[in-house]
Amino acid sequence: MRSLTVLLILLSAPGLASAQAGRFLLAVGDVAVARGQAEIRAATGMPVQSGDTIRVGPASNAQIRMTDESIVGLRPGTVFRIDAYEYSGQAEPRSIFSLLKGGFRTVTGAIGRLHSRERYAVRTPTATIGIRGTHYTVVHCDNDCGADRGSIANGTYGGVTDGRIEVVNQTGEHEFAANTFFYVAGAGTAPQNLIAPPHFLYDRLEGQARSRGSQGNESSEALTRSGLNAESRPSEVPPPPQPSSFIVTEQKNSSGQPAVLAAAGALGFAGAWTSATGVANSVSAFVSNEMLTRTGSGTSQTLTAFNIPGTASGAATALGPINESGGFDPGDGSVNANWGVWAVGSITDGGTTRIPEGAHYIFGNLTPPEVIAARTGTLSMIPSGGTTPTSNAGAFSSGTYPNLRLNFDTRNVQVGAFSWSFTLGTFSFPAGAGTIFVVPGKGAGVNASIDGTFSSNVPATAAMSGAFFGPAGDHLGVGIGVSSAGVTAPVSGQGVRIYTRVPGA
Repeated sequence: MRSLTVLLILLSAPGLASAQAGRFLLAVGDVAVARGQAEIRAATGMPVQSGDTIRVGPASNAQIRMTDESIVGLRPGTVFRIDAYEYSGQAEPRSIFSLLKGGFRTVTGAIGRLHSRERYAVRTPTATIGIRGTHYTVVHCDNDCGADRGSIANGTYGGVTDGRIEVVNQTGEHEFAANTFFYVAGAGTAPQNLIAPPHFLYDRLEGQARSRGSQGNESSEALTRSGLNAESRPSEVPPPPQPSSFIVTEQKNSSGQPAVLAAAGALGFAGAWTSATGVANSVSAFVSNEMLTRTGSGTSQTLTAFNIPGTASGAATALGPINESGGFDPGDGSVNANWGVWAVGSITDGGTTRIPEGAHYIFGNLTPPEVIAARTGTLSMIPSGGTTPTSNAGAFSSGTYPNLRLNFDTRNVQVGAFSWSFTLGTFSFPAGAGTIFVVPGKGAGVNASIDGTFSSNVPATAAMSGAFFGPAGDHLGVGIGVSSAGVTAPVSGQGVRIYTRVPGA
């Protein structure tokens, strides 16, 4: 049987280091991260850092996996701070938290198994909890527990699901086994046994119920006071209620590391095709599963039709067979990018559109918009898998897709120079610029328009549009359309690519 030691002391000041600590497995409802002077809306897959304060609103929930494989579940109305965290192999591991308000449940990981309160501690206004790898729940009440708020005695309540604990404060040591519960009124008051868990101890995942359109069922009835003065548990007590299961929205990748999956149904789409007037189009959209008709699974999906309402999209009709297709997956199932080219067909987008040399598409799991909104600094990206550009002037012969450099501080995109050569001539485009856009509640992407030339002296334009893929926002699905201008018979071309970060960047 594993054991846990709880030392009750007054809350001390936190450390303020800044380092990668983990990532959100779940963020439902009103969940935000205070980082420095900024407050960032949390989303599944978003990283957390040492020094972050996580705030969980009413009827909301959050779950975080730390890099040592521990999981922390935060209940509604919680303020939880990561005071100091280190698990990189380059320094002594430590995991120091503060529960300022509300409650949490945790299954501890590698740091908790070090059997050291100097390495692992959770501070509350009345206690510091040191553990030895276990599963436990803590709620701190400060006039906010109970149906009428304040009907529950203030203090720290806890329950042990697995292991044994020792609660130590100014009154001495008090041991509790698995399936026992306690209450601590203050640092100078002896911990007291409870014969049963308070009704409010275990969160009923109210935020997840709200996300399904139903009302949560967490009870906040008054605690039966008869258990507060019990010195030990009766010999025959019915098994206590167990906490709800953690909802883990991730899987292991090929190297054994956890990788958070994008939420089901959140897809990004980018496409490029030629209009009836010979002008190339490039569009991106945030879509649902119902808008795409697909066969296959994973990175072997084929898109047979799409129907995307809105001005910056089209409705596919009478599309012919796919003559090129492919997919990209970093090995953890988080991106699942798929692309292809239709050989023949038509697209309705405010009128009839012909496809003289195919319509190109790419789609994949969208990055939550909050992830992009929270990013800072720059990111260099290069084209990876994708389609071979086609044109109404003949098959592609040679050329490259442009490199990209994203500046998340200014929300600008620097597009590198590139050229596409076809039978009738070559499109050449100098370096240009575009923008990063974020649509709250939908997704994020990039847009750019660049002026260039066709066959040295004919004006031409390149239109680029794309969506961020994957939980970390380090992949882009991009469509590019190029067109000559000012001529009777314009020449056009189109293609799509998945962009990835420069290795080592």
